Amino acid sequence: METGIPPALAWRSPVTSPPRTIPTQDEAGMSKAQRIRDMNARQRIAAQQAAARRAEARRRLYLTGGAIVVVIAVVVGIIVGKSLSGHTSPTAPATTAEVTAVNRQITSVPASTLNTVGAGSGVSSFQLIQGSPAKLTGSDGKPEMLYVGAEWCPYCAAERWAMVVALSRFGTFSRLSLIHSSSTDVYPNTPTLTFYKSTYTSKYLDFESREWYTVDKKTLQAPTGNDLSLFTKYDAPPYVTAQYAGSFPFIDVGNKYVDIGAQYVPSTLAGLTWSQVATDMKNPSSKVAKAIDGTANSITAAICKVVPNAPKSVCTSAAVKAGAKDI
Repeated sequence: METGIPPALAWRSPVTSPPRTIPTQDEAGMSKAQRIRDMNARQRIAAQQAAARRAEARRRLYLTGGAIVVVIAVVVGIIVGKSLSGHTSPTAPATTAEVTAVNRQITSVPASTLNTVGAGSGVSSFQLIQGSPAKLTGSDGKPEMLYVGAEWCPYCAAERWAMVVALSRFGTFSRLSLIHSSSTDVYPNTPTLTFYKSTYTSKYLDFESREWYTVDKKTLQAPTGNDLSLFTKYDAPPYVTAQYAGSFPFIDVGNKYVDIGAQYVPSTLAGLTWSQVATDMKNPSSKVAKAIDGTANSITAAICKVVPNAPKSVCTSAAVKAGAKDI
């Protein structure tokens, strides 16, 4: 892609605060609060010495029946609430089993699925870095991909899924945790994962991630040194308009390509659980796969242009050829 302002200007979050003018398409119904009213029935039973046992039995029967009615009302209310909101307990933490299953699925999306999706429905926003900057490498000399984002950021939430798919074609992730983006931002509670405390190993490239802030917008991993220098230098004009300078997410691939912002709209994931996202990613006809896998193919193509010894089976695939068209 020629250097210039990427087309998806709205698909990014500034460091300081979320833009309130960004359209929130497909957001309807995502913030409905569900209320369940418990009805308690009280009944006075005339106490008579001759019918004491029968009265006590009736009293217990009424209490039991009332409790059953309340339980049924609660269950019905929850079911109705789920159908209205479109997703289940958006802020509930993931179970260990769910984390394991989702990690396994998103790091093993079949090559056939990626080939079928091709460019997908996303909009590639990779730009060639101007001039002849020094190569970005890790401590071991391998090309490095740098990511700077925040756990609260809904655009980072969308992009992380694709980053994992792309990077998994060159190496292995471990200890990826499942979270949601901020509940008070645009595209609230977008299901995602975090790179915080995760590890990535590859014989082809290094991956450096900095989750700058938590979901509650508290400092978590502020970038320093060269990471901060690159973020400050390239997350600015001419790679992004002055209005969006310092935005999340920020990706630098080997100091050759830079990507600022998500490549698809976070509303694509609205109302879905982590497991549903992971499952849909393997269905090339789903809107989730077209968005995430298409973006992953774009990221993979950028990596292939930077990594000299990248596997040919990946870099010459139909998926990468499609993903490279706009780079």
